[in-house]
Amino acid sequence: MNLFGILDPFYHALSDGKIIRQTIAWVLRILAVIMALIGLFGSIAIIVLSFRASNSAADIGGDLAANSAGSISANIIIGSILLALFVLAWGYLTAGVLVFRSRSVKEMKDSHFTALSILSVLFRLNGELAFITYSLLGVGGCLFIWITNASPLSQLGVLGEILPFVGHEGAGFLGGLELLVVLLLVAFIDIILFYALAEYISVQVEIALNTRGSRKA
Repeated sequence: MNLFGILDPFYHALSDGKIIRQTIAWVLRILAVIMALIGLFGSIAIIVLSFRASNSAADIGGDLAANSAGSISANIIIGSILLALFVLAWGYLTAGVLVFRSRSVKEMKDSHFTALSILSVLFRLNGELAFITYSLLGVGGCLFIWITNASPLSQLGVLGEILPFVGHEGAGFLGGLELLVVLLLVAFIDIILFYALAEYISVQVEIALNTRGSRKA
């Protein structure tokens, strides 16, 4: 009598990758909820900070600089609201990608190479998340710089050395354009690299499956 026979279904599910697929799918869904909440609360935080910054700008300079401070405050609020919308869009898009990839993992068929197949999907997911993040950061940051004439990344000294226009306090048109071009280029390179890695793994799995089928034949 096999005392451990009751555990056979569990072992078969683990061997076929069902448990692994279900676990990864649920983890991706949980991450989707977290990303959506980060986008929501992040956009709210940006708006709150923009109003605080505008109030601080309005208090600087006294009566002589009241008009200038009011203009600065309006630009800060408008730019921050626009940036908050991009953060909210980031949360929505990243959550959507995570849900889509969790469904892809869950719907995978049983295979002897489950881990590699899941890894291929995760590489694609990383590329898509990087593309969304850097693209929205580039477009949102560019518009923020053009509206407020100040870079949200001006406090990062290392980035200021790499991107000379973006690093300045008053970034202007060139700073916004430079940030947009650089981050869009990074987004494009990232998605190409991660997709290439995913396709390489998929090709190796196909070769292994064909080789296995040929040996059986």
